[in-house]
Amino acid sequence: MPNDPQRFVFVLFDGFSNMVLASALEPLRAAKGLPNGPGINWDICTIDGAPVTSSSGLTITPQSALPKISNASNVDYLVIVSGYGMRDHATAKVRARLQNAAQHARNIIGLDTAAWILGCCDMLRGRAATIHWQELDQFAEQFPDIAVSHDRFVQDGKLITSGGASTVMELMLHILAQQFGPAVAFDVSNLFVYDAENQYHLTRGADRLHGSGGDDLRRAVGAMMSSIEIPVPLADIAKKAGCSLRTLDRVFQDNLHMSPGKYYQMLRLGRARDLARATDLPLSTIALQTGFTSSATLSRAFSKTFNTTIRGIRTSRKFQ
Repeated sequence: MPNDPQRFVFVLFDGFSNMVLASALEPLRAAKGLPNGPGINWDICTIDGAPVTSSSGLTITPQSALPKISNASNVDYLVIVSGYGMRDHATAKVRARLQNAAQHARNIIGLDTAAWILGCCDMLRGRAATIHWQELDQFAEQFPDIAVSHDRFVQDGKLITSGGASTVMELMLHILAQQFGPAVAFDVSNLFVYDAENQYHLTRGADRLHGSGGDDLRRAVGAMMSSIEIPVPLADIAKKAGCSLRTLDRVFQDNLHMSPGKYYQMLRLGRARDLARATDLPLSTIALQTGFTSSATLSRAFSKTFNTTIRGIRTSRKFQ
């Protein structure tokens, strides 16, 4: 996991899709909020700082104009989001400002129809890229020097392109897994997938697991989540998952790169943090509801994991 926070700079254009923006931004928000979640920051901007209107009429006022926040050297992902009207967006000013910002970004992402704008900026010449499926044919015709792909998302060097909202969610989970490990991506996917069983059998969607024993892992995580208040031995978790304790450990290591015991504790600590943020329950009650033997045991584990205390979280909540 990177020691430094990862910074995402989103550049919105009129006609962008609310769903595409949410599919890109909400996984980052969810990952940051996980127990021991990674350091992630983001800025929302437009080319000149003016408000933009989505395809459904929602107006967003950005934090800043692109030149004011993109000239630093710590832009990890420059994320361009456009929808309808992309053919009219690539003016000389837009091209100049995006090309300048791209020089300071470690990675550049084009979502929905933004590959068209990146193509106009001459950033995709000789590279593979994709775009929203409705624009694939015209994109290939307009930019013959780009290797147009029908893949759900494409990464070619520092340039990453994706199509519509469902592919954007998949891309963001891929980035989270790359940057912060598969356990983070798995936990985030569980917050958003509405039909995990169907998605799994289709081998697509946010709930896809690449390691062996995915079914065992899902059953084990379900057993852990149902026994947060009264933790059960890992041998019992393995039995409920339908595998041996040795297999359980291998499945967690293969898929999430951590032991089942560590993951179980993270689930309980995450619940403790939620209770600390959302309630005024005493520490002893939070410890009881999350399966810790005492307030002191919870406090030690909590401080070690989050580098703060429950009191510190509650103090910061009061000033927000």
